[in-house]
Amino acid sequence: MIDAFTFIMGATLAVTGWFLCRDYARFLRASYTIKAKVTSIQQVFVSRALDDDASPREPVVKNGFYPVIEYPTPQGAVCFTAIDAGASGRFHVGDEVGLRVSKTRRSHTRMCRSFSLLVLSLVLLMSGLLASALLADFALSKTQIVGASFVVALGLAILVLYLRDQDEHCIHEMTRTEGGGSQLCLFEPTAFRNWKSTFRDPRQRYKIRSSQIFGSACFGFAALICGMAVQPFLLLTLSF
Repeated sequence: MIDAFTFIMGATLAVTGWFLCRDYARFLRASYTIKAKVTSIQQVFVSRALDDDASPREPVVKNGFYPVIEYPTPQGAVCFTAIDAGASGRFHVGDEVGLRVSKTRRSHTRMCRSFSLLVLSLVLLMSGLLASALLADFALSKTQIVGASFVVALGLAILVLYLRDQDEHCIHEMTRTEGGGSQLCLFEPTAFRNWKSTFRDPRQRYKIRSSQIFGSACFGFAALICGMAVQPFLLLTLSF
């Protein structure tokens, strides 16, 4: 007969690999970073307009001192004014700044199908471990317990990393990098494909490749575990 618990463990590992190779890597590709610098400061002063009720109307652009950012491309340097309330009055000419361009304008995390399926698989696996501890009729070997515990810990760690990265990518304001530098965030720019082709972010590329390689390794181990689970059934079938 098929070892159901071992098969669920292998299936959970396969879902983990699918999540890493497909959705996690796709999410990481949606944001790129490049080093830029401040070339000048643009002063903006807007007089408030009054509507028919003579009540003040909030202007689209507020008064401030906004940095003019320049970043390199293969076609030459490109400049734009970062009209952001968080960037006003915080930069000087010559300051270096990290420019992060994201494909999305989301302000909250998004749960994809593979994420939900991975959570369900982990719940099933943890339920099996709990049942083995409480029910005398449901016994697991030490190898199964250790393997399942490792798969559960791995799945939970990946989910935490994914949610943490989504929180970082959904910050719609000026932030600080890990090194203490300033970073401007641009969300859902026009022609993101062209923006993406000009960006070279080694750290992001490393995370994407690592996600794909680790996901492929999960697929390989999942195939091995599922093969071990169905081996008794195959031997029984071939014996007839």
